[in-house]
Amino acid sequence: MSERHKLEAILTTNKLVSEEQLKQIASYAHAVGIDLHEAILQKKIAPPDAIMMAYAESVGLPFICLDDVSIDEEVVAQIDPMTARKHSFIPISIDHGLVLLAATKPIIPDVAEEIRMTFGLPVRCVLCTPAELNTAIATYYPRGAIRGPRIEQEQAPKPVPEVKKASVKKPEPTEPMHDEDIKNRALMSFVTFNFSFAFVSFALHYLQFPRGLYNTYYHFPVIVLLGIIVGGLAAFAMWRKLSH
Repeated sequence: MSERHKLEAILTTNKLVSEEQLKQIASYAHAVGIDLHEAILQKKIAPPDAIMMAYAESVGLPFICLDDVSIDEEVVAQIDPMTARKHSFIPISIDHGLVLLAATKPIIPDVAEEIRMTFGLPVRCVLCTPAELNTAIATYYPRGAIRGPRIEQEQAPKPVPEVKKASVKKPEPTEPMHDEDIKNRALMSFVTFNFSFAFVSFALHYLQFPRGLYNTYYHFPVIVLLGIIVGGLAAFAMWRKLSH
């Protein structure tokens, strides 16, 4: 049984979702391009902790309540904040020779290997709810943090002020977008393109534009081309708007 089918069985057995709801959510997840448990969380059909517990069981990983766990800040300080934010995880502690990472889905092998090389220890992933993870990341890896935000920023000695010549401030490195942000922006741009394409094509056909080509072989290709151009510009504008 695949992980998805196993998750569906767990959800229906525990009566977290009905068969009809499961079919609708599966179609939505496929259309948007996200995992089934992520789609259920977005639809808010069942409590997030219950959904994540079912998902953790389906992939064979432990589930924890991150709010009840003590996070080791010395371990946090060893991870690059941009890596943690990009791949959506938070290191918890080192326990019995394992580096414990909390996330909402299994850590990809490349990232797990990078962390293993950093600590020289195997990595163990545990799952938690997205809300708890987002809170922990915002607390320990705030935007603009360079390395180990609270340990290095709070405990590091304050520099002695000096008189310096005015200099141009270097811009901070741009932080990469989250995978979830990219998916949402891509979805909204896709919807904008389709709506704009359909609206422009219908309007041009209704207005019999361009009149010189109406009812000729070239009328339909010209309408399609203009629809693609307008839809593409609208989708690009939507992407730029959501990026700010």
